[in-house]
Amino acid sequence: MCACVSEDMVVWKLPWTSALGALLLVLAVLCQDPESADEEPSPTSQTVKCPLHCKCPSDSTVNCASAELTEFPSGLSDGIQMLSLENNMIREITVEHVSHLYLLETLNLQNNGLSSDGKLEHPLERQHTELTSAPKALPHSLVNADFSSNELTRVYPYTFGYKPKLRSVYLHNNKLTDSGLPEHMFNTSNSLELLTMSSNLLKEVPRNLPSSLHRLHLKNNKLKRLPAGAFKNLSDLRELHLQDNQLNSQDIEQGAFSDLSSLEYLDLSNNNLSVVPSGLPKTLLLLHLERNCIQSIPADSLNLLRNLEYLLIHNNKLRSRTIHPAAFQGLKKLHTLHMYNNLLERVPRGMPRRAKTLMLLHNSISEIGRNDLALLHTLTELNLSYNRLSSGRLHPEAFRKLRRLQTLDLSGNNLDTLPVGLPRSLQVLEVKNNHLRSIPAGALTGMDQLTRLVLSNNQLKTMTCGTTDCLVLLSERSGHHFTVPPCPALKGTGHRFSILRYVLYLSLDELMRTVWSFCVRSVTQKDQRCC
Repeated sequence: MCACVSEDMVVWKLPWTSALGALLLVLAVLCQDPESADEEPSPTSQTVKCPLHCKCPSDSTVNCASAELTEFPSGLSDGIQMLSLENNMIREITVEHVSHLYLLETLNLQNNGLSSDGKLEHPLERQHTELTSAPKALPHSLVNADFSSNELTRVYPYTFGYKPKLRSVYLHNNKLTDSGLPEHMFNTSNSLELLTMSSNLLKEVPRNLPSSLHRLHLKNNKLKRLPAGAFKNLSDLRELHLQDNQLNSQDIEQGAFSDLSSLEYLDLSNNNLSVVPSGLPKTLLLLHLERNCIQSIPADSLNLLRNLEYLLIHNNKLRSRTIHPAAFQGLKKLHTLHMYNNLLERVPRGMPRRAKTLMLLHNSISEIGRNDLALLHTLTELNLSYNRLSSGRLHPEAFRKLRRLQTLDLSGNNLDTLPVGLPRSLQVLEVKNNHLRSIPAGALTGMDQLTRLVLSNNQLKTMTCGTTDCLVLLSERSGHHFTVPPCPALKGTGHRFSILRYVLYLSLDELMRTVWSFCVRSVTQKDQRCC
């Protein structure tokens, strides 16, 4: 004989017959023989009838998505495993509707219209009709449940509890509050791996989440604090999304992340952080900290993250002097660092030595010294565009150690001449939107791998003959060709222009007003001349 269950746990705000049905379903869940809990009852042999306006590609699948249903479909077979009811206007869901669906694994009720008393609001009163109350009990066999994009304010203990096969639950885009969640929302549902509760009204991390979770989405809520133990028992969690909340540095307590011993992905972007949090999980591979108010990086906040590969800390308020020189020490796997849209005055000291991509655009960098980039031997992409660099404050040997650099962007600065000493390994060089008046002789010498050179929106007037000897650039690689004006000095001499292999990306006006000194290769002789 099973123990009694209190009315408060199961009674619906429906007629007494529905309440009795709910009681029977809950009792059936609680009283199931443990040895037969995983046994699936065989479906009846009745002929399967597909509901009107629905599609049934198989006996186990019913797809009623966007079918303009106002009622839960009747006559569903016991053997249904997948039921799609999203984007309808279903008025109510009673226990009798689902109590016989012993094999149901996937239930999609996204964007429907069940009110807390089982009644639908008048369709003219609001543009969208959506669920406001989750069903109090769902089949024991459930594996995937989608209640997203409704107006849920409450979830019950037996909505998702006592579902041993439940793996994913989607509750994002609702109106769930802390008080609308039961203390043990997933009691004995110990297979849950994915939970999305983004875009709700939560102020705290839900408690007593199953230890089986791998991915947890809590973005765009109203979270203000993370106390110690906020993620208790979530040692298998791999991804944690906390972006677009109201978290500040003072209310992230020491030990808030201490239980996340397997976490690889953490997103804290678009909060109110003023400093990089300490005590972050050592297992992190990717860390999002962009769009905060971070003003400093202390020495001990990141240097234990030995596995970190991506650090995105752009759109903050960092200054070079507020980044500790040892802040990136020990980050031997960090290869991508985004620090654009900050307040950096120069390249910070102690940049990660194994970095491959360094994005420093849209800062206030006005100077690059001889050794500012000297330790970045592995760098392949460097973006310094839209800073305050001038030719006089860019050291001619600043790039000497960057022998693997493939892409360099210096656009949007105050350069009046193309820098010398650029790496010969460059494939892409962008210097548009500067004040270039000349390209020094030899500036591009030896750049045999260069395939893209962007010089548009400058003030170029002339290029020396030595320069054009190196502007033997890219035509056959890109399919672009230039029509070169005839050279009067060589008219009738049997000389012709060599094909340009480089493409210069110039505006039409710039091209028309630029005076070219083209290098000429003789067809009949071995000498070279310039016209």
